[in-house]
Amino acid sequence: MATWGVKLYQDDVAVYIREKIKDLLHREKTTEEILDQLLKEHSYEIFDSDDGPVFWFSLADTLWNYGRLLPEIKEQAVSLLEKGGDIARWEITEPKKASNRKKILDELWKKIESPQPPEKKISQYRLYKCEWQIGDVYAYQFNSEYSIEKKIFQKYIYFVKVQEKIWHPGHVIPVVYFYKKIDNVLSGIDSLNSIDYIPQFFKPVAYENDPNRKKLYLLALINTSSRIIPKNLLSYIGRINNVKCINNEDINPYSIGWKSFETYMIDNFETWSS
Repeated sequence: MATWGVKLYQDDVAVYIREKIKDLLHREKTTEEILDQLLKEHSYEIFDSDDGPVFWFSLADTLWNYGRLLPEIKEQAVSLLEKGGDIARWEITEPKKASNRKKILDELWKKIESPQPPEKKISQYRLYKCEWQIGDVYAYQFNSEYSIEKKIFQKYIYFVKVQEKIWHPGHVIPVVYFYKKIDNVLSGIDSLNSIDYIPQFFKPVAYENDPNRKKLYLLALINTSSRIIPKNLLSYIGRINNVKCINNEDINPYSIGWKSFETYMIDNFETWSS
């Protein structure tokens, strides 16, 4: 893994461990569960002469900061520090920085040997799952200044939910197809039966230059709370029991947030309609 400085968190492994611990704490995992999961996920790294010490140092430091340092983790970190930590690695690769690295490790040693702070309370993730069902069809009414400029203000575009996707840290967001159809007034669901879906993200030239490229039609709408969804601009049209899917399509949806949705969709629709 990459290392770009002597400080503890100037290393990919250390940063990953710190952020993973934070994430797991927000998911109500106990310290024992966190240790068990990290040991399983990093069974290779912990035996690596370079990454192993960094793994334990980051683990010990982060858990100490949260008041959750377990004796067995402290023992492992201290044992490595007593043996010089990873100083030998620095003496070989960047000898001029080895003394600075030693200072960092000495500070860590002193820190984890001192009484840790009281256990900190961690807020839990508030995860949202969009309630739309597979096959639900909605119309979106354009309402932006950009839509005025493009002369489609208050016109409608349609989409159907076809699947779901997990959005960090665990929100369930809808993945949809958009129909290649813009209306002045709302149409019924039957009017969409013969309408094709519109490709997403890539421009036509991408497929002209690479005939083997699979077309991308799936668009993931980033809904991380009910407040984000522009309900005043959405009209429920109905539900399709058997949604028509694209054969041999790109299965990796492009994700878009509602703030940039209108500009993106107007430009994308224009690109594929010219």
